[in-house]
Amino acid sequence: MNVQGIWPDWHEIEQRFVTVGRPFNSSDEEDSRQVCLINDKGVQELMLPNDPTGQIVTIEGRRFTIVGVVETRSVSPMFGGDNDTQLEVLIPYSTGIMMRPEPRMYVVGQTKGPNLFEDVKQETTFYMRRVRNLGPDEPNTFGVQAIDQVIDQFNKIARGITLFLAGVVGVSLLVGGIGIMNIMLVSVSERTHEIGLRKAVGAKPVVILMQFLVEAVTLCLVGCAIGLAGGGALVLAFQAIPDSPVTQATIPPWAMILSVTFSAATGIIFGMGPAIKASRLDPIVALRHE
Repeated sequence: MNVQGIWPDWHEIEQRFVTVGRPFNSSDEEDSRQVCLINDKGVQELMLPNDPTGQIVTIEGRRFTIVGVVETRSVSPMFGGDNDTQLEVLIPYSTGIMMRPEPRMYVVGQTKGPNLFEDVKQETTFYMRRVRNLGPDEPNTFGVQAIDQVIDQFNKIARGITLFLAGVVGVSLLVGGIGIMNIMLVSVSERTHEIGLRKAVGAKPVVILMQFLVEAVTLCLVGCAIGLAGGGALVLAFQAIPDSPVTQATIPPWAMILSVTFSAATGIIFGMGPAIKASRLDPIVALRHE
């Protein structure tokens, strides 16, 4: 049995909330009440009813009243955990101090991203040394550490996903670019007589070149707009799923700008060949084209 003393803010940090009953309140903490929360695994192991609030459990010879059931969090083996969860009992922090005057204390914090750990570690170390009045030559009387294995696994997975998506994007751009080039070549072939007529009345090669380049870029930007609309719809669909873990998902502005830039660049690169071909057509030969 894993018994921990917690403050009410523990639920927000750990993102584990009470599913049945109530969480601890300020009175539980101030009065050091003998109440507890139990996880789903504990309900099963102790063969308690689905709503165990009001039931009594004994912890180190003391009777504690169950006031709620907290979510069980299992850590995937991929992140260094195992599939077997254990019975957890949570009691008010002040009650834990009363039961064990010299407890093993630790504080759990959460950063916005694994890459911020070093900055947070330095700030936490500075704060703790100041609070404990430690001199410059005195060693730390505390420890600050992260779940390195989880961070390493996260970084490996993130790199793998990034490389995979980069490959998908590269293939998509290549296929799309070839498609744009073929469309423009067909367009040049079908409009050969028109090109000859325009050059015969004085149109310069650069004008013909720019005309077909603009058409190629426009085609790519239309495809980009469709892709952005589809991505936005997908994000909204994820947000609409009940209890979705990605309710705050958004498409960042830099991603939209990057997609427009790559689309325009694809149109220019793959549309350049057909545009140059159109600009170099001999007007006499073009006019004879049927």
